[in-house]
Amino acid sequence: MKLLCLSVLISIVIITGCAAPTVEAVATNPSIPTEAPVEENPMTPKMLFEITNEPDLLKDPYGIAINSLGNLYVNDAGNSRILVFDGNGALLSVWDAKGSGEGQFNSLGFGGLAIDSSDNVFVVDNGNHRIQKFDANGKFLAQWGSEGAGDSQFVRAIGIAVDAAGNIYVTDDGNPYVQKFDNNGQFIMKFGGAGRDDGQFSHATGIAVDSNGNIFVADYENKNVQKFDSIGNFIATWDMGEDVEFKGTPEAIAVDANGHVYVTDYVLGRLQVFDNDGKFLWAWGEKSFTDSFFKRPVGIAFDSNGRIFIADQSGNNVEVFHLP
Repeated sequence: MKLLCLSVLISIVIITGCAAPTVEAVATNPSIPTEAPVEENPMTPKMLFEITNEPDLLKDPYGIAINSLGNLYVNDAGNSRILVFDGNGALLSVWDAKGSGEGQFNSLGFGGLAIDSSDNVFVVDNGNHRIQKFDANGKFLAQWGSEGAGDSQFVRAIGIAVDAAGNIYVTDDGNPYVQKFDNNGQFIMKFGGAGRDDGQFSHATGIAVDSNGNIFVADYENKNVQKFDSIGNFIATWDMGEDVEFKGTPEAIAVDANGHVYVTDYVLGRLQVFDNDGKFLWAWGEKSFTDSFFKRPVGIAFDSNGRIFIADQSGNNVEVFHLP
């Protein structure tokens, strides 16, 4: 089912009178109407540009975030590195030390990235079962985590988000909890648990926090989005794909300044947008994967110029659009 439709204006011309027009009349008052212009749907995505980092190409980009200067940080997970671009896609720096030491990375082809109000950068380093914290220039500041299913431990960490107070939230699809830490990695609390009931997770991936402290979690396996308050109390849940009557597969999630919730559909290659309580608003992309606009959309970020950045994992790029 096509998502984006074009409205066509049909002009109806009524010709009065019984006598056939003379040649002169036809020339000066033609009865054949001109074709009306086709209106353009404002929801049609218009890509401004894409970031591929040619010739040193991106590979499986996943988490992305934008700092106060408008610079874009990309977890280039397939290459186990972080790339920093300006707002026009020009490369500024590369953090590409591989390994398990401080400031080194061992990504597994995925992993989130978040930036706090001080422009500190938090990276999911899932191959090393930890979170790393850097300043805006890539200076290593802190790390926390180890392998396991206990507090401050990770099996396969994926998503990461930061709230207005600088607290950090991490999802883990191998350990079905959201863990909350302070800005330096001190464990605060966790919520969730394995299952399909409200407040539980099967394969939590994306996570985001709005300006009111509400927490939104995408669950790839349960195929839903759940909303919690700031201390992890369940508020609401909703499914993907209402507009195409096909249950989608949420991956990444982000919340804009108006509280609207943006979710990427990893399997169908779509972006869907909801209000803060889960009411569907609009979407980009098709129901059929073969016709979809994106390949495997993951990370989402917004800048102050009304643009949205979407990391396309299988497309090996970051695509930049104007928000409608």
